[in-house]
Amino acid sequence: DVSNVASPTLAGNLDTSGTARGVTLSSDGGYAFVADGSSGGLQIIDVSNVASPTLAGNLDTSGTAYGVTLSSDGQYAFVADFFSGLQIIDVSNVSSPTLAGNLDTSGFAYGVTLSSDGQYAFVADFFSGLQIIDVSNVSSPTLAGNLDTSGFAYGVTLSSDGQYAFVADTSSGLQIIDVSNVASPTLA
Repeated sequence: DVSNVASPTLAGNLDTSGTARGVTLSSDGGYAFVADGSSGGLQIIDVSNVASPTLAGNLDTSGTAYGVTLSSDGQYAFVADFFSGLQIIDVSNVSSPTLAGNLDTSGFAYGVTLSSDGQYAFVADFFSGLQIIDVSNVSSPTLAGNLDTSGFAYGVTLSSDGQYAFVADTSSGLQIIDVSNVASPTLA
């Protein structure tokens, strides 16, 4: 509970089966989607009662789930799944999520975010830098572009206009990449 930012308190918790590494919320705030490491995959937790969260559904991914984001309509979860790349999971039925598509990236997928139109997934792919994946057809995602960063890409977010990707690049710090042309991103 962060209603008093000077004195936050624990409102509730749920111990997941794996090692929680990333989290995002559904737009209505009713579900938390947790990237739960190698033994947990994607965990979907009903948080409508914050004092007593419950497991609503899960899908054990083939790799190690590090990062997760949702499509704007909440139908798909995009999981950065380490050596298994990007996993796209249909979560329209939270109690029974299913794999919709995947693309094994060339590195180790740690972080993921989506363009505002949902057409592209931007993956922080460790030693392979930034990978831009066309996910307009979730069952058959394709590599649209990439830029190998000087460090190891660990996290990624986009500017509000979608022109720049900000990559947490471990020992190389923050890398700002112009992604206005997804086929040919450049270091800005």
